[in-house]
Amino acid sequence: MGDSDFDLLCEGASPEEAKRLRKVLADWCAGDEKGFPAQLALLTRAQWRAAATVPRSAHDARQSLHQEFAEHHKQVAVLLNQLEQLTSTNLREQKRLVDKHAADSAKAIADLRVPLSEAEAVAKRVRLELETGAEKWTDAMAEFQTATKRLTQLCADLQARPWRNHWVLLALLLIATFIAGYFIALHRAH
Repeated sequence: MGDSDFDLLCEGASPEEAKRLRKVLADWCAGDEKGFPAQLALLTRAQWRAAATVPRSAHDARQSLHQEFAEHHKQVAVLLNQLEQLTSTNLREQKRLVDKHAADSAKAIADLRVPLSEAEAVAKRVRLELETGAEKWTDAMAEFQTATKRLTQLCADLQARPWRNHWVLLALLLIATFIAGYFIALHRAH
C-alpha cells in the first residue's frame, strides 16, 4: 500500500506522536459539531465571506479617494483663484505706485531743469567774469612788475647821483653856519 498524505505528515515523528495524530484525525472525522473540522469549516466560510467583501471595499475606498481628490482639487482651484486675484490686485497696486513714482520723478526732473539751466547760465557768466578778471589780473600784474622795475631803476638812479635837495640842504647848512658865526662874532664883540 502506498504512503498516504497522513503518512507524509507523520514522517520523522516518533511512534507515539504518530499515534496521537491518528487519534486527532479520527476525532475530526467523527464530525463533532464543536470539533475542529466544523470550526475550521466555519472559519473558512467566514474568511471567504470576508474575502468576498474586499473588492467592494477596495471599490468603495477608490471612490472615497476619488471624491477626496476631487474635493482637494476644487479647494486647490479655489485657492489658486484667490492667489491669482490677490496677485493681480497687488500687481495693479504696484503698477499704480510705479506710475505715480514715474510721474513724480518726471515732474521733479522738469522742475529741476529750469533752475539747472539758470545755474548753467550763471555759471557761464561767472566763468566769463573769472576769465575777464584773470586777464585783468594778469595785465595788472604785468603793469605792476613793469612799474616795480621802473621804480627800482629810478631808486637805483637816484641813489647813484646826489639829489638837488642834498645840495640845497648843504647850502642851507653853510648859510646857517655863516649866520651863526656872524652872531657869535657880534656877541663877542659887544
